[in-house]
Amino acid sequence: MGSEPISEKKVREPFSRAMKDEPISNEQRLKELWHILDLLEIEYKKTSDLHTLISSVSESLTLVWKRRDPKSELALKGLLLILEYCLSHVFDGHSVFEVFVTSLGFNTVIFWKHCAGYIFDSDLGRGTKFRDALLFSLTLYDVNTGKNRLRELYAAVPGIRKSLLGVNAKQFGERYHHLQKRLAKYGSQSSLCSVSSESDAEEGMKTFHVRSGNHSESDGEEDSKKPRSGLATPHFQQRVINVSNAPPVSLKREKTGDWEIKQGSGGLVACVDPVMSKDHENLWLANLGMNINDKKNKRPGSVASESFPSTNTLGLPLIKQTIAEVFFHVLADDDMDAPKNEKQKKAREEMSLLGVLNNYNRGNYKLNPVVVQEDDYNVYYGGISNGLLWPALHNLPEYIVSEYNDEKILRAHWCAYVRVNYQFAIDAVRNSRPQDFIWIHDYHLMLVGMIMQSLDQHLEVGFFLHIPFQPPGEFFSKYSTVGFAVLRGLLRFTKVGFQTHRDRTKYIELVQHYFGTAKIVYDNKMDIYSGESRRLKKGNPEMQTDKTNFQNCQSLNFSVTNEGWTCSLGVFPVSIKNDDFLKFVDLPETIKLKNDIRKRVMGEHPAPDGRFFFSVERFDYTKGIMEKLQAYQRYFERHPDRIGKDVLYQIAVTNRRSVDTYRVYQDECIDLADRINQTFMSSENPSWKPLIFQTDGMQRSELVAAYLAMDIGVVTPKKDGMNLVAKEMLVCNPTAGLVLSTGAGSEIQFTTAGLYTDKEKNYHRISNVFDADSYCDAFYEAALESEAVRAEHGKRLHEFIMANDIERWSSAFLDPSWTHEVIRPTQIETLDDFFSLMMKTRNVRRQIVGRVLKGIPIRSHFAISLRNAKESLEQICKPGTHTAEFKSSPDSDEVAHFEIDNELQEFERDLSFIEYVQSDDADNVEQFVDVSGKYEFGTGFQKKVEKKIQM
Repeated sequence: MGSEPISEKKVREPFSRAMKDEPISNEQRLKELWHILDLLEIEYKKTSDLHTLISSVSESLTLVWKRRDPKSELALKGLLLILEYCLSHVFDGHSVFEVFVTSLGFNTVIFWKHCAGYIFDSDLGRGTKFRDALLFSLTLYDVNTGKNRLRELYAAVPGIRKSLLGVNAKQFGERYHHLQKRLAKYGSQSSLCSVSSESDAEEGMKTFHVRSGNHSESDGEEDSKKPRSGLATPHFQQRVINVSNAPPVSLKREKTGDWEIKQGSGGLVACVDPVMSKDHENLWLANLGMNINDKKNKRPGSVASESFPSTNTLGLPLIKQTIAEVFFHVLADDDMDAPKNEKQKKAREEMSLLGVLNNYNRGNYKLNPVVVQEDDYNVYYGGISNGLLWPALHNLPEYIVSEYNDEKILRAHWCAYVRVNYQFAIDAVRNSRPQDFIWIHDYHLMLVGMIMQSLDQHLEVGFFLHIPFQPPGEFFSKYSTVGFAVLRGLLRFTKVGFQTHRDRTKYIELVQHYFGTAKIVYDNKMDIYSGESRRLKKGNPEMQTDKTNFQNCQSLNFSVTNEGWTCSLGVFPVSIKNDDFLKFVDLPETIKLKNDIRKRVMGEHPAPDGRFFFSVERFDYTKGIMEKLQAYQRYFERHPDRIGKDVLYQIAVTNRRSVDTYRVYQDECIDLADRINQTFMSSENPSWKPLIFQTDGMQRSELVAAYLAMDIGVVTPKKDGMNLVAKEMLVCNPTAGLVLSTGAGSEIQFTTAGLYTDKEKNYHRISNVFDADSYCDAFYEAALESEAVRAEHGKRLHEFIMANDIERWSSAFLDPSWTHEVIRPTQIETLDDFFSLMMKTRNVRRQIVGRVLKGIPIRSHFAISLRNAKESLEQICKPGTHTAEFKSSPDSDEVAHFEIDNELQEFERDLSFIEYVQSDDADNVEQFVDVSGKYEFGTGFQKKVEKKIQM
């Protein structure tokens, strides 16, 4: 069994190697473990595979350590050596780390207390990054297993969480910022200044002007005359913190090496920008595409080779702004010489990230970059996100990258995905305040909510999925590491929004199937489903549901909770900002461009009954471009009378050519387009071409002109979250026809709204884009539809889209009443119902008191809950009285009578108090006295103060 006997003193001290030292080989680690196992007389199979050895002996070492005998110290040293290896090899050693943590069982808190000193001493004295490695390893463990081991570390070493999030520095910054705000506002009021009031006012106005960055001096002066209460200042009001992979700006690097940044125009920006622009205090966190390249000065196998980025870095040197399009130039100034004079130093400061962001943020919401490791980002974005999640969630498994059939590659890439989500989560928590709403977007960041909750469970974090949620069955078998983590991760958000009922229903079905302990419930009045863990809500009649209800609930909204976490699930079909398109419609230049486009597409002498089909999308395999071209080819084969008349103008904006699946797909589509033009020709109209295929995009003004020029819009994706093109088309051109596939989320929304029924079909539906015959029939029906009928259908679609714009989408999602935390209006029929309602209001009141005592603003849903509870009690009172009537029990005919005058007065007091706390007027003494006088023992105080006020 083992090696020659050695003394315990010869065993190397764990975490004693400095960063500059040569890395320890696996062979050396094997010998160290063998020696310890021999000294402890633990039987083991001698193997050269370190992972196998660690997996087989971790539990035995833990058992010896737990005995607390003379050998425990040596066993602890063995466990620490294993931990040191795991933290030095975070990626390739994580499977071993999972076995190791599992072997600790219920002793993790004690173990972390023992090892914290070793880790901190190594980091501080030897320059290692074991703390960061441990935090991430436990995060990855929790993501993969659904456990909460990271909380156990926080319980063992409370300071580690504060250190990670910079809590003390953040608190100081919050207080300092608030103090400056207060001084700035009151500094301009001479009545509050006893000495040098004029200079104080000037200083106060100056400070406010600099911080606001979007007011003139007169604006600042006017605003400074509006004192606010401590909890109602802008600094303490709720902000929206938007978190996305893509930023609201685009970056381009010039040949000179300079970077150019301009305002973005993507779908996410179009959706969220209107919400963010409402408040200049709102914050947008995103990756700007400039990350840390850690390839320099790395030694293979060293801890540095898997180092973790500084989470508060601002290493993005940006410079000046031009007036035209909010442009900035970014210079890589790492190797620049020190500034030679004060002028150059000032210019260098303006070129820093902080300087350029201040310029960009002036007059707008705040934009903060999230910086990650470049290698991690490339794998996270180009690998897991677009190689696995994108095709899987669109239910297109044939496009999943074949490399992910290798479990080792899958786990390695998944680790990078988790690391990037981890970085986003840390930045979001660091930048948030307790009253903020953090809004996470899309499939790139599906784990951020789970990680944020492990850092601070009191935050309100929402998530919106912009793409479909239709994973195939193999997603949870073949790619189970990813599938279950995604399913579980969504349940850790406070609220989750899907584009369609189809996507939400699919998610609920998967939760029911794979998480047997989850219980699905719903509120049909509020269109909300709620799922609670059975062990938490067992026996509660409000939480009961059955399969009949579930099958018929597709028109309702959901909330789900599992393992103690509650999450509201809703359907929020995203839309467009109508004015962004309508402002071009009536412009003379747009009308001229419309005529030019129609003339260019249809020819000088088009057939009277010729039809202009128009389609525009990204050149993506999810958009069904190949199937569209095949159906269009079949269209002319089956209906040769349309040759020489109809034209399809297809715009497919090329993207992701570096990805093999995209490049092959795009080339095949272009080849088919060429064959169609070569196959179908008209002797009567020689200049006619059936298809115009364009791979360049259009400016919005030109796009609107094309919408106006078309007769029929074609939007036929295989699967799409919503597809806003259909809405853009009908907003701009209410007289146009529409060919729409059921793969588009917009089609689901239209159907749900009753715009496509057996009696009234306002567009031409394609149920199966792979059926070329039925597809071409839809083309034919659309081509033969009269202009009057087409205009009538288009008008109905136009009116619906105009009424459901982007403002309605964002307002619905951010509505504070849409959450499982709100007390709903309740029908009180029994004594149990009454006490259940009062228990809920007790919990709300406790949260209010806790927030006020901590100086944290009160969330809007608290007042909504208390108002709903008060109205529910009033409904069961006899007319003109405060006497409530309800049954003593569900099976009893006895009616109980309760005087609830005190309860109703308490609600009035609480609502008045919330109104005061949220008031903008800090000096409203009368309101404070009035509110205080409503409470017990408050009358005397009220009378005493009123005399002073009268004087």
